[in-house]
Amino acid sequence: IENKISTLINSLPKHVDVVYSDINASMLSGNLELESPRIKVKGETTDSIIFSAELEQLRISDLSYWDYIFNDELSIGAINIENAIIKYSYNPLIENKNYSSNTFDKIKNSIHVETIAVTNSDVLVTNFETDSTLLSLPRFNFELSDFQTKSEPNKKQIPFTYKGFILEGENLKWSINAYENLSSQSLRITDSSAVFEAFGLKTKYTTQQLSDIINKERDHFDLTINQLTFKNLDYGFNTEDKFYLNSKRVEVDQPQAEIYRDKLVADDLTEKPLYSKMLRNLGFNLGMDEVVLENGYLKYSEKMNADSKAGTLEFKDLQASIINLGNIYGEKDTKINVKSLFMESSPMEVDWSFKVQDTADRFVFKTDLGRIQAEEMNQFTGPNLNTQFEGVLEQTYFTVNGNPYTSIVDLKVRYDDLKVIALKENGKDKKTLLSGIINLFVSNDSENKANDFRHSDTEQVERDTTKSVFNFIWLNIQDGLKSAMVGDGKREKDY
Repeated sequence: IENKISTLINSLPKHVDVVYSDINASMLSGNLELESPRIKVKGETTDSIIFSAELEQLRISDLSYWDYIFNDELSIGAINIENAIIKYSYNPLIENKNYSSNTFDKIKNSIHVETIAVTNSDVLVTNFETDSTLLSLPRFNFELSDFQTKSEPNKKQIPFTYKGFILEGENLKWSINAYENLSSQSLRITDSSAVFEAFGLKTKYTTQQLSDIINKERDHFDLTINQLTFKNLDYGFNTEDKFYLNSKRVEVDQPQAEIYRDKLVADDLTEKPLYSKMLRNLGFNLGMDEVVLENGYLKYSEKMNADSKAGTLEFKDLQASIINLGNIYGEKDTKINVKSLFMESSPMEVDWSFKVQDTADRFVFKTDLGRIQAEEMNQFTGPNLNTQFEGVLEQTYFTVNGNPYTSIVDLKVRYDDLKVIALKENGKDKKTLLSGIINLFVSNDSENKANDFRHSDTEQVERDTTKSVFNFIWLNIQDGLKSAMVGDGKREKDY
């Protein structure tokens, strides 16, 4: 039996190397042990090691020697791997075909294993050239049930079948690109669910360090999520060999995000597609029936002037739901509802909808903003727009009907004793004369009646396609407020 196993190991593809210090087989128990096995896998056309594993011991239980000797079938009750160090070296200079070679279709024996278990092991993915860490997952545990190789594997699909699996780990760290790290204090993934505790997405550098190394503007991220949960998870390949990822419900508990953009860095002038187009053009099928965010916080800052602080917008006590997030819902709308406190105390609700399969990428964005002291917006409008406000915005409603290029805004606002202060380029000092002239045209009060609103009456708003959809919404707000405050306050057109 030991000779037969040795022959099997020696017959592995030449780019797969397995060595061990000893082998022990028991005919009566059907058990097999490999002492101190070492596994190395090289690129098929190179001598570069792309995978290695060091194990204290590999235990195989309930091996059917009869099936193996007489039928060339490996029928195994359990494979147990403990205290393994698994390392994968990614070499960007090696062509992809070196990584995509399928070892399973070169193994002649049919394999069936009831349970494969890896416990208390470390997984490490490094850069081949620099040996820097790309992914680290210490304390890795994994269990796979009813593993079986396919008789005729499809190269586009996983070359084996299984009934279920459980993957657990702690202190995940993943360098997802040159600028951001993804992390999770603990994770548990099965074939039908996934839970990530203390999930994070953070830029590797400080805000100033990032500005020093990029040649065009890029957001600086600091995102943490207390718990990220995917329920009723389903993924794999469909009959057209296309990957799909579906979940009935995704729960995002206590997301805390701070995003910073240094506008002193050169603009990124690439075209920014709307979210409907981005989802439509995904390279796989995505379907998230419901995404729920609870108890969130968002702070967005923009640095416009080297001599002044970054302007800031804050959203607290943020609750949100997204229905039909993905590209599999046909004629159904993707609907986004957000409720939060804007700038400390103003209640705000947003309803946003679009149809992913609509190639015209039309959308509707509605907002209801409650009472806010105009001064609370000055920390953003001062440094970013060289404009400050005094007074109270009692209530603001606006609806934006748009597409990737133009929009129409319908805005109505009720306010009291509103004044506009124009600032100099430093975002601090007042332009007294200009401020006086502006306020001659601004109606300081909406009306004497508490329930009266001033309405916008605008023409089309043009979008700058090199900027995000949120910049587009802000342009609509600007035009709507300007029309409502400076015009006669009446809407002559119906949209």
